[in-house]
Amino acid sequence: MVGQIRFGGMASGLDTEKIVKELMKAERMPVDRLHRQKQLQEWKRDAYREMNTLMLELQQTIDSLRFSGSFNKKIATSENSNVVSATATGKPGLSTYSIEVLQLAEPSTPPVAEFTTSTTDSTAALGASFTFTIDKTIDGTPTTASITVEATDSIDSVIKKVNDANIGVKASFLNGKLVFSSTDSTAFTVNAPTDGSGAALGMNGSVTATGTAGTPGKVKINGVEHEITSNTFTYDGMELTVKQVSATPVVVSTKTDEDAVFDQIKSFVDKYNEVIEKINAKISEPRYRGYEPLTDEEREALPEKTADKLEGMAKSGLLLRDSILTTGLHNMRFAISTPLQGAGVDTAFDTLSEIGIGGPPTGKYAYQENGKLYIDEDKLRQAISENGDAVAKLFTNYSNNADPATKYKESGIAERLYDELKKTMDEVTKKAGSSTTLFDDSVLGKSIQNIDDEIDRWEDRLQTIEDRYWKQFTAMEKAIAQYNSQGSWFAQMLAQ
Repeated sequence: MVGQIRFGGMASGLDTEKIVKELMKAERMPVDRLHRQKQLQEWKRDAYREMNTLMLELQQTIDSLRFSGSFNKKIATSENSNVVSATATGKPGLSTYSIEVLQLAEPSTPPVAEFTTSTTDSTAALGASFTFTIDKTIDGTPTTASITVEATDSIDSVIKKVNDANIGVKASFLNGKLVFSSTDSTAFTVNAPTDGSGAALGMNGSVTATGTAGTPGKVKINGVEHEITSNTFTYDGMELTVKQVSATPVVVSTKTDEDAVFDQIKSFVDKYNEVIEKINAKISEPRYRGYEPLTDEEREALPEKTADKLEGMAKSGLLLRDSILTTGLHNMRFAISTPLQGAGVDTAFDTLSEIGIGGPPTGKYAYQENGKLYIDEDKLRQAISENGDAVAKLFTNYSNNADPATKYKESGIAERLYDELKKTMDEVTKKAGSSTTLFDDSVLGKSIQNIDDEIDRWEDRLQTIEDRYWKQFTAMEKAIAQYNSQGSWFAQMLAQ
């Protein structure tokens, strides 16, 4: 489509383009308002999603605290690691183990055939042609691989031919030694000519590789003798390595890894404090009513620092006193402060405060902490050491009670908090959507789409208005041009 021809002040001398631009600036004011509304909605959506990311991080931190396995981590120590070393890999059932090393295991050696070559350069041509075979039994079937060596072959190419023969023998070369090794501990025989043609590879006649069988070791654990095929083995949730025969038993002790449990709980408290601090800051940001998002033209006309400052004030307070986040914070605090109830619960350890996790120290500014948790490290470590099961139950207790209120009270703190975070995150997702989904059906997503549709309609309308202005000015220019032409004609006639 050919564009409309526009005449910009050729006859009138007016700056028509500037006049139309100023007229359209006034006409675009409704569209600018829509763009500002869209920007505010996008900022609000992004702020919600940022809060959801924080809560997801907290949920992931407490996920492991919902399960008793996180509180049953063990460490194993040997009184003489020169004889026996121990590492807990699971959950040892006893606190001590008496281990006597009667005999170390001797590992088996695979069948290997070794040949001393005439060169240490694996890329040099061998200069001799001959054929050798490798005989081996594979799955009960005698099998032969024939390897032909050309005069132009090198040690590297011979190694490739052996490895590609698919007979369960791999070749390697180091410091003048060509070594054939069985990959499955099955014996094999290398048959080479006896006429000296294989001298470059150190082959002459037949060589059979059989390997050596291993010797099992013997250990006595808590008075019971066991046979071992390797000096490193697993037993009752431990990995044990025996290093020398012992004249007397060595005691291996196991206990709960109290440091690991403490670190997990501390990580939860640190992440919890970080999240509620950021959410509290977001819902208490001041709202500057007189400030709105800048248009592109407004931003270009301002210094960068000034534009950033104005934009920051326009962004501030978008989630001020937000009901979803405020309710979510309340539910999180309630989840961690409600005493645990149910069968088997030790009432002396049914709240966080009783294991050393409580609110801020009393003082003039304690109210400003907004639910932040503080750890009494000595008290928490003592609770883990002396009442580890009660501490684990406080976090992990599971209830399948059909009554929601009873189930809530009987659920461990980690379980409660995990569920409350999920509820809040689901509400935020309904409001603001998720950056990981292609289709945004959220409240704010629909609002932004509606604004986009309205902007598109306005842009079409503005294009029509601008075309009308140009049509009017073009008609004016043509009329003036015609008037000027007629005036010149009359002037010429009068002059005659």
